[in-house]
Amino acid sequence: MANITHRGNTFRIRVFVGTDTNGKKIMKSTTFTPPDDVTPKKAEKLAQEYAFEFERQCRGYTQFNDSMRFSELADWYFTNFAPIELKESTIYTYKGQYKNHIAPVLGNMKLKDITTPKLTQVMQSYELNPSTVRKVYVIVQSIFRRAVEQGFIRNNPCHNVILPKNKNTSKVMALNEGELRSFVTLINESSCDEDLKRIFLFLLLTGMRCGECFGLSWDDVNFENMTISIRHTLNDIGGRHSLTPPKTRKSLRTICMNETTAAILREQREYVNQMKSALGSEYVHSEMVFPSAKGNYRDRSSVLTSLKRMTKGTEFEHMTLHKLRHCNATMLLNAGIELKAISDHLGHCDINVTADIYADVLEGMKRNIAVSIENALPTLPY
Repeated sequence: MANITHRGNTFRIRVFVGTDTNGKKIMKSTTFTPPDDVTPKKAEKLAQEYAFEFERQCRGYTQFNDSMRFSELADWYFTNFAPIELKESTIYTYKGQYKNHIAPVLGNMKLKDITTPKLTQVMQSYELNPSTVRKVYVIVQSIFRRAVEQGFIRNNPCHNVILPKNKNTSKVMALNEGELRSFVTLINESSCDEDLKRIFLFLLLTGMRCGECFGLSWDDVNFENMTISIRHTLNDIGGRHSLTPPKTRKSLRTICMNETTAAILREQREYVNQMKSALGSEYVHSEMVFPSAKGNYRDRSSVLTSLKRMTKGTEFEHMTLHKLRHCNATMLLNAGIELKAISDHLGHCDINVTADIYADVLEGMKRNIAVSIENALPTLPY
């Protein structure tokens, strides 16, 4: 970004454009003198606009034509930015969302016609779940943000866009203690395959993300130290599975396991060895803890289908694989485990993420604290 210094009636503008062979910074500078009849605030704004254009010239940016279509900007984004900065699975998801929801609405529009009110109108018009609309908006916002950063456009129309609110404020995130006991009983008594039961219980006991669970190898399990190292996540990109690093740097972590979790893993290891002996070389990924019945990488959609089939007609129809993670976190919070420890256990990038997701649980804990103090002092004269 250009450096602007106000000196008397002029503004000095300096732009960093690189370094020479000796490592010395190369700077380009110019001055701007605003008209005499403008206010100081207006003069500062004009100087900023002038600096913006000067920096573009210094860096050799090519100015976009106002008549350029959004689809052209999106093509630049997916060609130049996405392959370098985004994970392959994220690119796949973004391209799918763009093709299905963004291109039909914004693709043929000129950039000059895409304003903040227009984007608000577009986002409000989607007949989608509000959470899905927000995901669509994140992609549009990312495309425009990179365009501004590169100097292709001056202002980001995504600023102050009004998104639809989620009308379902009673969304079930986790189960209470009694419901959890009933849910575990349902799993144990269901007729689904035993390896599926182990997956459901393992997710509940560890709080791992589905991709982390299905990306787990036996090298990651240490029965002697009773730990599990989370080093990979299994991605599904158009039916093609691949192991990649976890979601964030904090997602690379080691968690402890209890005896029940260890027993589940020992039983799973015996099952994998039996299947490997039966199928021989056809059993491709015997190194994985939770492969498919034929030894391939596990498909999470098929596991979710099995969960939905098991819970159909019960009070747990709302359960998803990811909600098992929420149940794990809620159990830890209700057990009084420190928030920082839970955040590390879940692999959240920041403790504030944990606090935001489980705000309702934390609020309930605050109320319990107040009641506990009152109960501890029963002889107060009030």
